[in-house]
Amino acid sequence: FRLGLVSVNFLCPEGWLLTPNGVRFSSWEVMKRPTEEDSLKFTVKIQDIAVKRATETKFLGVIIDENLNWNAHITKLSKKLSCSAGIINSIKDNIPAELHKDIYYTLFESHLAYGITVWGGEKNYKIDALFKMQKKCMRILFGDKEAYVDKFKTCARTREFDQQELSAEFYKREHTKPLFNSKSIMNVRNLYVYHCANDIFKILKFRTPISIFELLKFSQRAGKSTLLVTPAPSNEFIYFASLECC
Repeated sequence: FRLGLVSVNFLCPEGWLLTPNGVRFSSWEVMKRPTEEDSLKFTVKIQDIAVKRATETKFLGVIIDENLNWNAHITKLSKKLSCSAGIINSIKDNIPAELHKDIYYTLFESHLAYGITVWGGEKNYKIDALFKMQKKCMRILFGDKEAYVDKFKTCARTREFDQQELSAEFYKREHTKPLFNSKSIMNVRNLYVYHCANDIFKILKFRTPISIFELLKFSQRAGKSTLLVTPAPSNEFIYFASLECC
């Protein structure tokens, strides 16, 4: 069929039957449920040029994969944050300490918080990789470097007799919770809650984008017209944003 000025030809596996439902070919009915093997045979051509199949694509800086989950985005974001932490580690000693917080916001949190209302609702075990990178960056910028370096100044042979055998306490890393509190920096989970609350406030105030505003369900009780009804639990923005407003 013809869509605008572009001719689109669907080459379907044997056993499939596509019937146009409507005069304008607005939708298609697939008479056979496709299997994974069939989907690999499915080919789309635009003006006799085959469209290359991709397992993932980047749209407005957010990676969407063929399974409609955020695993690919979180993996690549983790690598980007690791690179940012390395850059921060190499330049922090040449920058005044009072500017370290600005470096964190500029080189690290700007990547971490981008589009977080879209993918931040994923399960905790998936977000943990990002949280670990965030804690690493906090230790690099705000941790006790002298105490860390002091542990490795001398080898085990030159230590006192009762301290030559290194215990688990020696390898224990510095806690980052006091660092987050002292610098008033939110971790990745709190960032997600903050941005959800901020975005839902703008949507309710300005009613834009209207497509998202129409997804919100308001209470029908008298005097509660501005109260949002929380939808069924999910990892979507609408659920978490409605939950924050209740």
